[in-house]
This record gives sequence, structure tokens and C-alpha cells, in this order.
Amino acid sequence: MATKSNIKESSFRLGCGRYLQESGALWSVAEEAARLGGKRPFVIGGKTALSLTKQTIDQSLAAKGMTANYHTYTGFCCREACAEIMETEAFLAADVVIGVGGGNVMDAAKYCAVLSGKPIINIPTSSATCAAYTPLSVCYTREGGTVGTTHHKVEVNCVIADMDILCRQPVRLLLSGIYDSLAKIYELRQRLLGVTVDDADIGLYASYHLSGFMTDLLERKLEKCCEDVRAGRNTKTVYDVVYALIAMTGVISGLARGSNQTAIGHKVYETLRALFPREVYTYLHGEMVAIGLIAQIAYNGEGDPMAFRAQMKKLGMPVSLREVGVEATPENMQLIYKTICSSSAMAGSTSEEQARLSAALALIAT
Repeated sequence: MATKSNIKESSFRLGCGRYLQESGALWSVAEEAARLGGKRPFVIGGKTALSLTKQTIDQSLAAKGMTANYHTYTGFCCREACAEIMETEAFLAADVVIGVGGGNVMDAAKYCAVLSGKPIINIPTSSATCAAYTPLSVCYTREGGTVGTTHHKVEVNCVIADMDILCRQPVRLLLSGIYDSLAKIYELRQRLLGVTVDDADIGLYASYHLSGFMTDLLERKLEKCCEDVRAGRNTKTVYDVVYALIAMTGVISGLARGSNQTAIGHKVYETLRALFPREVYTYLHGEMVAIGLIAQIAYNGEGDPMAFRAQMKKLGMPVSLREVGVEATPENMQLIYKTICSSSAMAGSTSEEQARLSAALALIAT
């Protein structure tokens, strides 16, 4: 069977120092900065995210006698771009970093903060990924090609999830987060189905069972949550789903410690970003992971991958490589297959498993 018991990270990094999720939570940013010893905040934020949050951040900081320097971050989390930020006079003078926005901004803010020894507060403006919570930064070229993940040795100091903002996030971002989180159960199950706790890494085993609870919750609340977010309603359903997508998924990731489970869903994403960065530039992480999950379900031999695809289609999500700009030519499909086959996801795989992967990938071609 593919993927044996390799654990990539020796430590269990299960979350952040403080996680705040409530209406109006953004007003606590100055208090949290002061708690971390901050007096000179440096804010790294996306353009849209800052338009939603800057006024409140400034007012909160002013009440504590602080002012912030701002940097508007665009594009992917890029090590070179982060290095440029870290060399600026304003960043060097700062004593706390605040990230505001989506996954790439969260990863860039973490990268800059941790590598410079400054505490980090993350303020997600969507729940498209768990990046606000996890102690790592997924890094890319400036053009969006994947270059690897930097695992940080310290956890995020604080996450502030303001429900007044998150209940109004675009539904597309919400769905991206839901399907990215749903990937956990399918990617872990292939390794752990039928395995007892005595034969498994305890963290991975706990990750698997927590992901089962989360999957049940997300599947039950998915459609209602989309309706509520579309209407801007701040309901218990939205609160629970946001918590699952940011905090719970972050804990699941920390428990698994980067184990190389048969993560075909995420390997499809990474492969598309690496091989076709220009074509898939405008598509979201969770959208491409979800396409990969169609192949994952087929590979696992569980459930009905076509029913999973139909649900995605009903929700308005892309369901094939062609729909994210990648032409499913024989040459491209062979390149995608070979790249995933040689990755950690298929380490130790048999010829039968590799043939099963090839057949599964054919389901997402067009």
C-alpha cells in the first residue's frame, strides 16, 4: 500500500496561543498586541481585507496609544517578497506583526514574523483555508508556482476571527474552505481504515477521528451555511462552520504532523500550481483540492465520486481540469500522473495502486 508511517514534523503544534471568534472580535486587536508586548504594530494585509478592517484596527490601536504601519500585500506567499518586507525600515522598527486577509497574506505574515522573531496576530477575512491558525507557510514563486512549505518552530500567537466580517465573506471562499477541510477525512481514511490505535501513530489516529466528526458537521451544515452567508446572516450554523474550517482543521493538521497520507486531493492542487501556474492562477486552493477529491474518492474505492462531483457542480464549483484552465491532453494527463506518482502521496505504491491512480485521474480530465 502507498504511504507508510512517515511523520514529517517531530513536534505536535496544535494551534495558537489564543483563538478569539465572536462578533466584534476585531476591536480586541490592540489588547492582544499589548498582551504580546507590542507597541509598534506592522500590518500586512490584502487590499480588500484592509478596506474592511483598517478603520476598526486604527481606532482600537489609538485607544491604547498605538499607531500601525501598513503594507498592502498582493499575490502569493513568496519568500523573496517577504524578504523585501522584512528589510524595510518600518518592519524593522515593529515589535508585533498583524496579518489581515486570506491564506496567502496569513502565510506571508507568519513567514515575516517568525523569521524575524516577532509575535504574530492573524485576522482572517475569509475561512477559505486554515492558514490563519497553522504554524507553517506554503510558499510560491511570484508567478504562483509551488516551491515548498516552511514549517515554523513556533505557533501563531493569536487568531482574531470576527464573525461580523466572516458571515459576509464571498460564498466562493466559504466553499473553498469547506472542501479543503473535507479533504482531511478522505486523505487520512485511505491509510487508517481498519487500523487500530495500537498500530497507528496516536496523533494521526486522533486526527483521523476528529476529521470524521468535522466531516459530519460540514456535510450537515453545508447548504444552510451557504444560504446564511449569501444573505449575510450571522447564525450559529455559520459560527460552527467557520470554527471547523479555521480552528478545528488547524488542530487536525497539527495532530497529523505533516504525515504523508495518500493526499491525492492536495497533490492534484500542488501539481497544478507547479506545472500550470499561469492557467490556474485565478483559482482557489480549495477549488483545486476539491477536484482532486473526486479522484481521491475513486482511488479509495469508497462512496460515489460522480455524486460528489454532482454536488460540487450544483454549488457552482469547477469540477474538472478543463474548468480550471488546464487542457486534458494525453501529454498533460501523463505529466500530472507521473508527478503525483513520484510524490510522497504515492511513496511505496504498487503497480496496481498506480494503475488505480491513473484511472482516478481520468475522472477529472474534462
